[in-house]
Amino acid sequence: MQIPAPAAARPGGGFSYKWVVAMVVIFGLFMTVLDGTIVNVAIPRLQNAFGANLNSVQWVLTGYTLAQGVATPLTAFLSDRIGTKRFYLLSLLGFTVGSLLCGFALNLPMLIFFRVLQGATGAFLSPLAITMLYHEFPRRERGTAMGVLGIPILLAPAFGPTLGGYIVTFANWPLIFFINVPIGIAGLIMGAIFLHEAPTLSGIKFDLPGFILSATGLATLLYGLSDASTDGWGSSTVLGFLAVGTILLIAFVILELRIARNGGQPLLDLRVFGIGTFTSSNIASILVIFALYGGLFLVPVYLQNIRGLSAYQSGLLLLPQAFASMLAIVVGGRLVDRLGVRAVVIPGLIILAISLFQFTNLNLTIPYTNFQLLLILRGLGIGLCLQPLTVSSLVDVKPKSLGQATAVNTTLRFVMSSLAVSTIATLVQSQTKVHYDHLAELVTPSSKLGQLIPLLQGAFMQHGASQAAAYTAALEEISGLLQRQGAVLAMQDAFWLTLVLAIAAIIASMFVGGRKKPEQIEEIPMTEAEKEEQQKALEEAAMAI
Repeated sequence: MQIPAPAAARPGGGFSYKWVVAMVVIFGLFMTVLDGTIVNVAIPRLQNAFGANLNSVQWVLTGYTLAQGVATPLTAFLSDRIGTKRFYLLSLLGFTVGSLLCGFALNLPMLIFFRVLQGATGAFLSPLAITMLYHEFPRRERGTAMGVLGIPILLAPAFGPTLGGYIVTFANWPLIFFINVPIGIAGLIMGAIFLHEAPTLSGIKFDLPGFILSATGLATLLYGLSDASTDGWGSSTVLGFLAVGTILLIAFVILELRIARNGGQPLLDLRVFGIGTFTSSNIASILVIFALYGGLFLVPVYLQNIRGLSAYQSGLLLLPQAFASMLAIVVGGRLVDRLGVRAVVIPGLIILAISLFQFTNLNLTIPYTNFQLLLILRGLGIGLCLQPLTVSSLVDVKPKSLGQATAVNTTLRFVMSSLAVSTIATLVQSQTKVHYDHLAELVTPSSKLGQLIPLLQGAFMQHGASQAAAYTAALEEISGLLQRQGAVLAMQDAFWLTLVLAIAAIIASMFVGGRKKPEQIEEIPMTEAEKEEQQKALEEAAMAI
C-alpha cells in the first residue's frame, strides 16, 4: 500500500499540519459514528411512518452495518488506486449524498437502499482517518492521535440517541439524515483545501471472486434470518437462503486460504485465525458486540412501543448509559496498562452478564430509575470489554500480518453487528406471536375467563349502546395488553440469548492474552530491516482499522 511521507519529511508538513489533518477527519468520523447511533431511537417512528413491522424496519440498521462490513476490506485497494485524499473526499461525498437521499426516501425500500449507500461509502472514512493521522503523527505521539479520534468516537454515541429522539419527537424523521449534510459539506471543503494527496499505485490485483462470494454470502444469510420471522424457521425459503449463504461463505474461506498459500493478495488473509489469542479475543469480542447491538436495537423499541415514551424521552433515558461506557473505556484502558487484559475483560463481562440476567425479568411496570440503572450497569460492562479485547487480539500478531489482522477484526465487528440486529429482530417478532397466542388461550371460550365474556356482554347490552361501546373498548384494551405482554416476553427471550452469549464470552476470554499492552513489554533490539517492516505493518494496520 502506497502511503504519503511523514509530515516531518516533506514540505508543507510540520507540526501544524498534523493538527489540521486531525480537525478535518474529525468531521467525517463524527458524522459516521453519530449516524450509527442516532437512527436506533427512530426505529419505532419509522415503523409508524411506513406502516411496516419490526422485522422489515430493522433492515434500516442491518443494511447499513452489512454494507460497512462488505466494503471495509476494499479500503486499502481503492486508496492505493485513487489516492488517500481523493478517496477520503469521495467517501465523504458519497456518505453526505446518501444522507440527503435517505431524508427524501418515499418508502421503506428506498430508505433501506440509500442506507446501504451510506454504509458502503461511510465504511471507508474511519480507516482513512486513522491512516492519515498515523502518517502525520510520529510514533511517540500516536497515542495523542488516537485520543483526538476518541473525541467523536465517545461523544457521538453519547448524544446520538438524545439528539435523534429530540428530532423525531419535535420535528420529523428525515431531519436525522439531513443533519449530516452541513457537517459533510464542511468536511469536504476543509478536506479539499487542507489535505495533501498521496501517490497512487497501478497494477494492483483485486480479489474480485472473494469479494463477490463474501458479499453475496452475507446478504443471503442475513435475508434468510430475517425471513424466518414471517415464514418460520422450517420454511423451504428460509432454509434455502441459510444453506446457500453458508455454502458461499465456506467457499469464500477456502478461496481466501488458497490465494494466501499461493502468495496472492486475498481480500482477507484468514490465516491470522491460526494465532490463538487473536481467535479467542475475536470470539469474545463478537459475542459482546452481539449483546451491544441487540440491546441498542431492543431498548428504544421497548421504551417507545411498550412503555409509550416519546423518542426524546427514551433518548434522555439512554444518555447516562453512554456516559457510563465512556468512563469505562477510559478507566479500562488505564487498568489494562497496569493489570493486563484478562483482569479487566473478565470482570467487565461478569458485570455485563449480571445486567443481562436482570433484563431477562423485564416487565411492563419496571420503574424507569431501575431500568436506567440496569442500562448503566450494562454500559459499564461493555465499556470494560471491547477496547481491551481489540488490544489483546493483536498482541501475538507479527508485524507483517498486522494489517490483515486488523482488517479481519474490523470486518468481523461490522458483520456481527448486522447479524445481531437481524437475529434479535427475527427472534422478537416470531416469539411475540408465540407468546401472544399462548396468552390468548386464557380468554378462549373454554377457559374460565372466557366463560365470563358472554355473560358480561349480555349485561352490557342490556344497558344500551353506551355500555356496549364500553365493553368493546375493554376487549380492545385486553387485546392490547396481551400484545404488549407478548412482546415483553419475547424481549426476555432475546435477553436470555444475549446472556448465554455473554457467558460464552467469559469462557473465551480466559484464553486471551493476559499480558499488558505490547508497548509496555521490554523490546528486543531489531535490525533496520525489521524496523522498516514493522513501520510498514503499522501503517497497513491503520488503514485496515
